[in-house]
Amino acid sequence: MSRESKIIGIISIKGGVGKTSVTANIGAALAQEFNKNVIIVDANFSAPNLGLHFGLTQPSVTLHDVLSNKVDIGDAIHEYDKHLHLVPGSLLNEKINPYALREKVKKLKAYYDVILLDSSPNLNDELRAVMLASDQLLVVTNPDFPTLSTTMHAVKVARQKRTPIVGLVLNRVRGKSFELSVEEIEESCGVPIIGVLPEAITMPESVAETTPATLYKPHTDVAVEFKKIAAALIDARYRDPRFFAQFRNLFRTDPRKEDVNRDMMRKGILY
Repeated sequence: MSRESKIIGIISIKGGVGKTSVTANIGAALAQEFNKNVIIVDANFSAPNLGLHFGLTQPSVTLHDVLSNKVDIGDAIHEYDKHLHLVPGSLLNEKINPYALREKVKKLKAYYDVILLDSSPNLNDELRAVMLASDQLLVVTNPDFPTLSTTMHAVKVARQKRTPIVGLVLNRVRGKSFELSVEEIEESCGVPIIGVLPEAITMPESVAETTPATLYKPHTDVAVEFKKIAAALIDARYRDPRFFAQFRNLFRTDPRKEDVNRDMMRKGILY
């Protein structure tokens, strides 16, 4: 039992940014690397697909059953491994009250260190329900102008709901000159970026293998970055064990902005 349990909503209001993959991999990293008891809840009620990332294709009991008051939330928990559990959604949607989410997931705080909510990518009652149910929010974005505009709107709505935003995760970065920089996105949104995830073929591969990339190929750049993000969310530190990365850091004169932000986050400065 953990008295410091937290509910983190992972949001965006644009489909295709990789929000569910980010949620799955942060959850896997927290469980595997830091031995945290983690549960991921698929709160994308209209189009749930979190279970597919873990090979859970036809769950017998889902969050929809919980929100319809057919079962207790404990009956909808599926075990992926010892430290990582899931509450999937139903692919055959039925009408539910999304605002019942807050009451249902609060019960999980007695049993898990971290509860991750994968939200709808649309500005609707589903997304608002996740904002209201969360202690903190993590916003996923991409380095392009269309996504930036929706991210700015997501930040605005979250602030109106008065749910703290822990930071932005910049996903699918190719390192091209036409992409927006970390500094440009931070300045536009007024929120620090705490993770920069490179575009990596291991991401779609891992989905096909129904294994999060942090477990599928744990020593890739994208997997290591997920572990650094996960560490920051629990006020821990992750040291990249790869020899080349340690060697490269010896000659780095300017730390990456996201590394600085994570250090400040651990010190409580970003709050």
